[in-house]
Parts: sequence; C-alpha cells; structure tokens
Amino acid sequence: MSLLKVEDLKVYYETTRGTNKAVDGISFNLEESQSLGLVGESGCGKSTTVKGLVRVMSKNAFIPDGKVMFKDRNLLDLNEKEMNKIRWSDISLVPQAAMDSLNPVYTVKNQFLEVMKLKGEMSKKASLNRAKTLFKKVGLNEELLGYYPHQFSGGMKQRAVIALALALNPNLIITDEPVTALDVIVQHQILKELKGLREELNISLIMITHDISVVAQTCDQIAIMYAGKIVEKGPANEVLKKPLHPYTMGLENSFPDITKPNKKLISIEGSPPELISPPAGCRFAVRCPFSEDICFKKEPELIKINEKHYSACIHQKNLEELRAKSREVETWQKVVS
Repeated sequence: MSLLKVEDLKVYYETTRGTNKAVDGISFNLEESQSLGLVGESGCGKSTTVKGLVRVMSKNAFIPDGKVMFKDRNLLDLNEKEMNKIRWSDISLVPQAAMDSLNPVYTVKNQFLEVMKLKGEMSKKASLNRAKTLFKKVGLNEELLGYYPHQFSGGMKQRAVIALALALNPNLIITDEPVTALDVIVQHQILKELKGLREELNISLIMITHDISVVAQTCDQIAIMYAGKIVEKGPANEVLKKPLHPYTMGLENSFPDITKPNKKLISIEGSPPELISPPAGCRFAVRCPFSEDICFKKEPELIKINEKHYSACIHQKNLEELRAKSREVETWQKVVS
C-alpha cells in the first residue's frame, strides 16, 4: 500500500531573472515501511522536492501543478492549519545542516518538551520519559538531555536531531543530507542507526543525498534526479548494479567503492543547465558521452524498462557495452574535448 504518492510535482521559484523550474514534473511512490533515496548533484532539485512535499518553501517558491497524496489525502489541497497537524506528527523533516537546527539558547531537553507539549499535547513527565527513550534508541546517554547544543559533538547533535524527529511517532521521516560534514566513522554509525530505527519502528524514510554509497547502505528504492527531473528510478540494488541512464553511470564512477580499491574515480565534466530557460530535449545531453542529435531535440519520457526499473533515455540497447565504456576516463573526456 502506498503511503506517499507524488504525481507530476512542480516547484518553481520566481526570481528577478524569470521563473526557475527547480522541480519540473516528478513522480514517485513510497510504500509503508519502505526507504527511498533521492540522489543527484547539488542544485538538481532534491531539497526543493522535499520542501514542496511538506510545504515549508521560501516566499518566492510556488507549486503550479502536481499532487502529493499522503494517506489518500492531497497535501497540496490542505490549508496551513491542516498541514501543521501533519508536520512532525505524521511527516517529520530532518533539514539540511540539521546539526545547526537546534536552538543554541535552550537545553536539548527543553526543545524536546516544547515539541511534545505543543504538538503532541503530552504532559511534562510523559514528554521527558519519551525523550529519554529516544535518546537511548539513538545511542545517547539520557544525562545529555540537560546539555546545550554547543556541548554536543557533530555526531551527537545529528543523533539528537534524529531523536527529535521521532518524538511524535511519525509515519514518514525525510532526511536531507543527514551525514554531510560528519567523518566516515560517524557517518556509518548514523546510517546504521537510521536503518535500525526504520526497521524497529516500522516507519518510511526518504533520504536526500548526493552520495550513492549512502543510499546503497540505507535504502530499498532509489530515484536519480537531474536538473529538476527524475531520470532513473527503481530498486536500489538493481539501479546501482545495472544502471540504465548515463547520468547514473557517471555518478557511480565519481564515488569510491571499498570492494574495488583500484577503481578509478571519474568526474562528470560540466555542470547542470540553467533552469530558468532549460534546454530542449534531454537535459543531460550536453554532458552525456553517448548523446545523439535526437537527444538535443526531444525530451525522453521516463518509461518502465523492466519490472520496477524506469529510465528516461533513448539508449536501452547494448547497455552492457555502454556501462563498460562509461567506466573509461576517455569516454567522459570526449564530452569537453
């Protein structure tokens, strides 16, 4: 059963230079107890997508089209009061730079009490007991509740923010770059705890990241975003083992793999296009080593290729050959030569 169904969602920004089509018609489903990784470069629309889902956008942002069906209700039809009842109680967001989202002048305990009393209508005693339980679940000593945020390390802050997101037993947690700026050991610990909490508490998870290795460790499903579009989606294992889109192949090349110590890291040359006036055709075409004339003229549809694996690319034959070529440095150098 789908917990969340996003249909043709568009989130635009009004700027002095024109309308920026940051998210330009994306669709995906999230089942109950499922985890989805939304992956792509900076500026591809990942954070804008989740802000649109929970409607915490900047003043110059607007949603011209689409549906966000959560428990069979379209969140885009709800007024602000109705949305406030859903935020934190049903959908909880761990924002980007979450370590800096704790109020520096309140103890962490008081921040828990505020959330659970105001949003959850819980007594002080019940709120404190809940906070202690959650701290234990994320691997923190309950005595730390009386500390101020500046007394926490980066990893401790991240755990505290995740615990705070769990305060009211939401059905869905959205995390935006949850392990950015943490060292690799703490990253591994946080991701392991997130996965364990999801399985233990039977919650769904959307993880926003630019790091494919994070998704491989944590998520069941994956959606690859580029320039405001989803270009590939499907089961995480299948997408990462047998990518169908050249952009996904390029992303895989740019991250290290501990199982392949001699793997060459290959960057994707260039940068995503300007979305005030996006190019015709495939938005990745100018950076794609396999692009053809038609790629610059006609935008490919995101179509089902096999089982639950979708891709928006004209190249769906000789894929093993393309994957092999994509692992060669010379292939990507040709794009800018």
